[in-house]
Amino acid sequence: MKIVFYLPVITPWWFDSVVEPLIRLLAGDHEVHVLAPTAWRGTGIGNRELAACAHLPQVKWHIVNDENHPSMRTDAVERAGIVEFVRALAPDYVLCRSADCDTVREFPGIVRHMMEGGASPLSIPPSWIVLQEEPFDHGLLPDLGAAERAELDRLVAPTWASLLPLAQPTRQTRKAFHKWADIPADRPVLVLPLEYEHEENFFPVHRVGAAPNHRLVAELAECIDDSFFLAVTNHPLNEKHVDNSVLEAEIASHGARMRLLPGTGPDGESTTLLLAREAAGVLAGDSKIYSMAAFFGTPMLRRSRFKTGEWLNAYTNLGSFLPAVAAGTARAADPDDARLWFAFHVANNLLDPNDPGLTAAALLDRMDRPVDPARWAQGFARLSAVPQVKQ
Repeated sequence: MKIVFYLPVITPWWFDSVVEPLIRLLAGDHEVHVLAPTAWRGTGIGNRELAACAHLPQVKWHIVNDENHPSMRTDAVERAGIVEFVRALAPDYVLCRSADCDTVREFPGIVRHMMEGGASPLSIPPSWIVLQEEPFDHGLLPDLGAAERAELDRLVAPTWASLLPLAQPTRQTRKAFHKWADIPADRPVLVLPLEYEHEENFFPVHRVGAAPNHRLVAELAECIDDSFFLAVTNHPLNEKHVDNSVLEAEIASHGARMRLLPGTGPDGESTTLLLAREAAGVLAGDSKIYSMAAFFGTPMLRRSRFKTGEWLNAYTNLGSFLPAVAAGTARAADPDDARLWFAFHVANNLLDPNDPGLTAAALLDRMDRPVDPARWAQGFARLSAVPQVKQ
């Protein structure tokens, strides 16, 4: 088989943790090509990545270094040439890490985006991924028969039982969190988790709403009055690597209407996770907070250009979401559907690129057959071997 890795927005961590293991896995039995721009803004392929694959001389590298290579990340200037080149390669499979969805849609073969596999409150290793037709299609479920649903329900039962205490905290625990977070009790609380905004992240090009984050906050402040309280949490990587001073000033300018909370709670938990449990509503874009909202049964607004699983019952505009939240009638994900989706995600979707038992044939089979009950038990066996840590 012929496989192309198309990697405009690959970062060093993603290359080391995800892509190099997959290239190594496939290169032994198949013809592997890597097409990517040269290194720029923490993405692309440079001497570092080439040196890391020096032990794989059979891999064919196609590194674009002309003046237009930066555009490959989001909106390729030379799209026609890129598509023509890939068509000439005639790949059977294409594995992508790209924010430019329009270009990859024109590629031949079976095309999949390599995306993060995390689904909080499950503790999933950061290097585990999912293979998707579009980068931020969230919460999708295929048509499943009664026997398949029953099997997934059986498989997820121990995991689900271990998670339920998180959804059923004591009154004292909830009171302590509300006091720590200083959440008002006289109005509905909306949680807004902000997305990663480092220069290496090109995916915010798809955002619905203002960018960067401080402008998104300002935009929402114009649409959400002070009958709601907005609890804002920053992305963990923004806290580590980004200057947040403008964001902090924007939030402070709105006084008691909103607050930026630290990413880690008083007992080491994820503040975003606890807010998703305590809030009256969740404001989501393309972040993975949808899994938290689903788990806790919290109503959610999702503004996105990508697909959202119907079972999530997500709202798509503030005009209908806010009145429903205020009235306490906002719809949320059905708990049985949420349990089914988590089960399906673990059993069918998660892929560990460093799994010593993963074979090239099994990887390609995942692309040929996106849904395969034959791998479900193994999916849960892999997760059960991972220590579940406090979220």
